Amino acid sequence: MLALKIIFGIIAFFVLILSVRVTVYMTYDEEFKLDIGWLFIKLHILPKKEKPEKEKKPEKEKEPKEEAEKPAEEEKPKEKKDNIIVSFYKNQGFSGVLQLLKDTVNAINGMFGTIFRHFVFRELKLYMTVGTSDASETAQLYGKTCAAVFPAMGLITSTCKVKEYDCAVRPNFMVAEKTAVFRAVLSFRPIFATTAVVVLAFKLLFKVVFKLLKNKPKEPVNKASETQNVNNIKEDKNI
Repeated sequence: MLALKIIFGIIAFFVLILSVRVTVYMTYDEEFKLDIGWLFIKLHILPKKEKPEKEKKPEKEKEPKEEAEKPAEEEKPKEKKDNIIVSFYKNQGFSGVLQLLKDTVNAINGMFGTIFRHFVFRELKLYMTVGTSDASETAQLYGKTCAAVFPAMGLITSTCKVKEYDCAVRPNFMVAEKTAVFRAVLSFRPIFATTAVVVLAFKLLFKVVFKLLKNKPKEPVNKASETQNVNNIKEDKNI
């Protein structure tokens, strides 16, 4: 009984911890900033603070050694794909914001779309300005930007719960510039994310098992026994 109480106590503790909301603060105005808050803790994630470089000590000259035989060309490890946030951090700017919206739409429509249903946006605001040196090009760019932005924002607001929302795309026929500014404050309970991942893992497991059972090779027919059966039938008919 004591062991069961300890196990249930540990489970209840983790359920309680995972039920506490995690808040994510994202702002972009010429520089992307990302902070994460949990309980009374707030961590600054991006941009990363540059550590001061330590002075390197002069290395002693080493005697040249005989070059060892170079091994055969090793296969290059596959590059890991960056997640949505890291990808945007590396490619900021007007085009980076459009790509961020595109990646978010793909994520919502993808395997982990159920996780987004548990996101609560306390604030979601996006403001973009488009302008080129030519008025006709500005109008075309404005139309393309609206076609990319508003459906994506509409999908986010219909999938997630959004309390404070604002979005605007404006053409600038006076100055050739493209700007983007956004602020998003969202929160979620980690327990829903872990539950969704577990459910997805079970679904994938059942699909794999079902495919293996469906594509199971049939047992080979013994031709010798089949011909013997045919001969026995013929003999019975002759009798």
